[in-house]
Amino acid sequence: MKKVLLLGLLVWLVGCSNNDDTKNQSTISESQNEPSMESKIGKWRPVVSKDEMRNTESKWLALRSENNADLDFPYDGNNKLQLDILDSKTNDPRIFLTIDKGQYACEEYGCFSAVKFGNSPIQYLTFKEYDTQGGDGTILIFSENSKVFLENIRRFNSIIIELPFYSNGTRQFKFDTSKFNEAERGL
Repeated sequence: MKKVLLLGLLVWLVGCSNNDDTKNQSTISESQNEPSMESKIGKWRPVVSKDEMRNTESKWLALRSENNADLDFPYDGNNKLQLDILDSKTNDPRIFLTIDKGQYACEEYGCFSAVKFGNSPIQYLTFKEYDTQGGDGTILIFSENSKVFLENIRRFNSIIIELPFYSNGTRQFKFDTSKFNEAERGL
């Protein structure tokens, strides 16, 4: 009797697993027909922040650098720069840079940086430390002419940003900015 029950249970489990395989195959084939998120908006990621007190919602685009900072201890390890573009559809967009961990070597008047959009000549820009609770000096804001900066992101598929770091010299960060316009339309 136990053998019959065991055999019946085994047949039932095999039947269930075959049914699951069929479901998985249909799900996979359906998802293969749909374009991936990355093919639509590149490596840009939409970010949503909700302010429950004011009942408002902010949306913006973020992009992580292709490469690591390669900083010395204690900031070694996976350490990328993030480019955040807020209010891109307004006349006053805000451009933020955030390092995962590390300390910028900024002067009193800002962080002097070199930026190259595509194959255009290098531009020298000044970012300022953005003082916010919990930021610990890891956030910079570009406020000189952010509209032109944004226009360059729309026009070029890549940018390189070079920033100074305390006791580590300058580091260059590469970004694949392609598909920004498509990502922005989705906001």
